Order: sequence, then C-alpha cells, then structure tokens
Amino acid sequence: MDGRPVRSGSAVARRRAIFATQQVIQLYSVRGFFQRLALVGLLLVVAGCSVSMGGHSAIKTPSATVEPTATPFASSGPQPSSVAAANQLAQEREALIQQSAAYDVSQMTMDEKIGQLFLIETYYKTYTPDIDNMVVGMHAGALIIYGKNMQDPTQLKDYIASIQAHATIPLLVTMDEEGGVVDRLGFYKFFPALPSAMAIGASGDPTLAYNEGVQAANEMLQEGINTDLAPVADVRTIPNAVEGTRLYGDTPTVVTQYAGAFLNGLQQNGVVGTLKHWPGIGGTAADPHLTLPTISEDKATLESENFASFRALLADNPGMIMVTHVLVPAFDPTMPATLSPILVQGVLRGELGYNGVVMTDSLYMQGIAKNYTLPQAGVLAIEAGDDLLEGAFDTNSMSAMIAAIKDAMSTGAITTNRINESVQRILALKIRFGLLPLQGFAFGGAGAALAQTAPALTTDARRYLAA
Repeated sequence: MDGRPVRSGSAVARRRAIFATQQVIQLYSVRGFFQRLALVGLLLVVAGCSVSMGGHSAIKTPSATVEPTATPFASSGPQPSSVAAANQLAQEREALIQQSAAYDVSQMTMDEKIGQLFLIETYYKTYTPDIDNMVVGMHAGALIIYGKNMQDPTQLKDYIASIQAHATIPLLVTMDEEGGVVDRLGFYKFFPALPSAMAIGASGDPTLAYNEGVQAANEMLQEGINTDLAPVADVRTIPNAVEGTRLYGDTPTVVTQYAGAFLNGLQQNGVVGTLKHWPGIGGTAADPHLTLPTISEDKATLESENFASFRALLADNPGMIMVTHVLVPAFDPTMPATLSPILVQGVLRGELGYNGVVMTDSLYMQGIAKNYTLPQAGVLAIEAGDDLLEGAFDTNSMSAMIAAIKDAMSTGAITTNRINESVQRILALKIRFGLLPLQGFAFGGAGAALAQTAPALTTDARRYLAA
C-alpha cells in the first residue's frame, strides 16, 4: 500500500459521471435557467437516473433520506414571476448548500479539514511525487497556476486533469487572469490577449468588462481552471498607484460598475470570481511583494474610498475575497491586514457582512515574510479569520504549516470550530459552483439529481429574470 485513500471503482465512476453532467450544464448561461429546468428534470426522469450523491470517498452519503428543509425545484413547479420569488428560490438552494457542506465537514478527518485550507503552488508541468504528497497525502484544497506550470494548452489541461484525478475532493484551480499585464493565458499565447482594467474602465462601456469576464471564463474552463483571482476592486487614489493599469478607475462608483460587470461575466459562466485586494491598495506606490506598505488614511476616508467598492460588490456575491499585506493604522496599527482579526473578522465580515471565502495573498511575499515565517503566518491568518492560505509550494513547506496549525490547536489558540468554519465556507463554494454535489439528503429521487446538476444560484434574483 502507498498510503493513499482507498477508493472503490464504483464511487469514482459515480463521481466522474456527476461532474461530467455538471460541466455540461454549466456550459449554458444561467440566463434562461428556469426555462431549461423543466427539460432537465424530464430528461433525468426519462433516463431513470438513480444517483448516489456522495461520490467522493472522504465524504460519506447518509444512508437514509431526510425530508428536505426547503421546497425543492420541481419540473412542474411554477416559474418565478417576481424578484421576490426568484430570491426565495435562491435562498432555499443556498440553505441546502450550507446543509450539505455541514454534513460533508462532519464526515471528514481533521487532516482532511486542515488540508482544505491550503492553496498550493508547484514548480512542475506534470504530476509528480511532490504534488502527490500535497494533494493526496495532505489533502490540499486549491491550486494556483503560474507561467512555470504552462507549456502549451494540451499540456496544461492534462496537468490539471491529472491533479484533479488524484484528489479526493476536487480542488479550486486558480489563476490570476485579469487582462493587461496580468493575463497568463494571453501572455503565453494560449488564447488572445485580454485588455487591461484601465483600458476597459476608460471605454465608458461596462458591457466590455462583462464580455471580458465571459471570455476569460470560457477560456479558463477549457483548460480546467475553475477560479479566477480577479477582478481587482481597488480604487486608484494616487496617480502612481503600484497596480497601475490593473485598476479600473479613480472612484468607487466606476470600479464597482466595471469590476462588478467582469465578476458577473465570470460567475454567470461557471468560474469563481475573487475580489482583490482587501482592504484596498489603490492608494500606495509600495509593492507588498517587496515590502509592507502603509495605508495612512483616516477611518472616514477608508470607509468612503477603499472599502466602498468592496461593500457595493458584495451584492454580486463574489465567491472569494483576497486580503493582502498592508498596514492600516487607523484600524490596526500592528498587524498586516492579512493577519488582522480587526480588518478580516471585524470589518470585512462584521461590518461589511461578507460570509464567503476569504483567501490570503501569498504568505511568502515580503510584506509578510519580513516578519513571519510561513508556519507563523499560516496560524495567524487562521486566527484572523482567513479561510484559504496561499503560500505552500512543496511538501516541506506545507507540512511545516500544517504542523504549526496542529500545535496551535493543541494550545487552544485555534479551535476545531474555527477550522470547521473555514472548511464549511470552502466546501459550500465548491458545491455552489458544481465541483461537489449536493448531498442526497437535501432532495429525494430525480429531484436530487436535478438539484446537483442545476447551475449555481446567487441571491441576486434579477439576473434570472432577464430572459
């Protein structure tokens, strides 16, 4: 035995069938979803689908069907005729997603839970023992693709597919695909280059930002990339802002309009979007890759400028928000934002009300590494309220970070409940975007299969009513 989890052939086959069906469904825009819903239900019934909903080995399916806590989608049910009705459907499905994620968490070992908190990078273009250690041995929950992993479109697609094939729980596969100077698919000529945020913002036409998001989503999915670390939601408040052409504009209104359009283009086409870089770094010329910048504005200015675009964009239900390495003395004079409970748990979650996945910028950037080791930073990030830790790059770095987290748990600095909170958010995101199925207790019979194949819903009902 090589120490890998034992998986039955039938379970793997069921999981692959489930994901294949989801990918086909996600090729369609959510626009017109309700018109297609009856047809999907009919096809599932005719096909005599009998789906076992717990397709991955780490998460077991309940043996008995539990009555649903909310009204399931039914092929013969009424079409929503108002924003309120569509919102109700979205909220009901979200409740089922949370119920399913909670059950999944309850079936996982602590090692599996901790592994889900890691967004790893690698130095390779093919599957290696080092990757196997991180994905199979330590249960990594996410992966980032850099240029060093890219040779040609076929190689990249095969590389990602091989990693997903070994994973018990599918990974969030991420890339920074913003357009302009941060456009890896365009830079390496896998696809046509995308224009910069500044160029799009200067066009006067937010439709261009939406179309760019759609294009990015379609291209990424062709390679197996399901998560975009974009758009940039920072507001330029100084002429020489470090992000330069990566910024959409100089006001929260403009940034919200264009970043929101790009985000919707991504997420309405099956790719998780990520707002960055909380708490906003459009007002610094210093680079967190090289140092720890200080954002010196007072609280009122931060609320009206830096935070405003993030606050407004929560209406578009971003899958993730990335927090970066800046010091914001008006709120926390000692801890970088990434490691600050005040700015993550207090402001982003408490004041703004964001309940989704918060990921860190890379923890080996000098904005953090000047003062903290990777293991120290990982522990502090979890204590601050972050869910997904970017920074582990090989077996040794990931195992050291895991050991530090377990040590913090042994002292009570990090609790089991705190780990469960983050894993719940990460698994709910994966369910929402079709990487994991809803568990079978949420629906019964053909309704279960229908629920799991339906595209991700958000609570912004308007987009489902515009046919």
